[in-house]
Amino acid sequence: MITADDGVSLWTASSGMGPDLALAHGGPGLWDYLEPLAIELEPCATVHRWDQRGCGRSEDRGPYTVDRFVADMDAVRAASAADRWIVGGHSWGAVLALVYALRHPDRALGVLYIAGTGLAWARWRPLHHVEAKRRLG
Repeated sequence: MITADDGVSLWTASSGMGPDLALAHGGPGLWDYLEPLAIELEPCATVHRWDQRGCGRSEDRGPYTVDRFVADMDAVRAASAADRWIVGGHSWGAVLALVYALRHPDRALGVLYIAGTGLAWARWRPLHHVEAKRRLG
């Protein structure tokens, strides 16, 4: 358990070796399904998971805002002693990871965005093809 800057207790788990990677669950409220993915990532990353406030083994106390969840993510980073990390998540957690990276570019090495919402296919697909062609020569 760690304590967020507003006093809320958050359950955390860290495992693996390699670069630090935050892995935020979706939902909000679906805290118990990312352990198998974390185990798969352990050979190549130190995976940091936590139950978001109001979920699972963490304290159920608000506020329940994007700002607060992003601050909690940074509390997990600070408790892990990582200066910088890859921020990742699934669904709602992917949105939090993206917001975290935008607000803290000095702390985010990259973003692992798994099935998140808010990135319109029609907007990013053409850019993806341009970048793929550039990289392939």
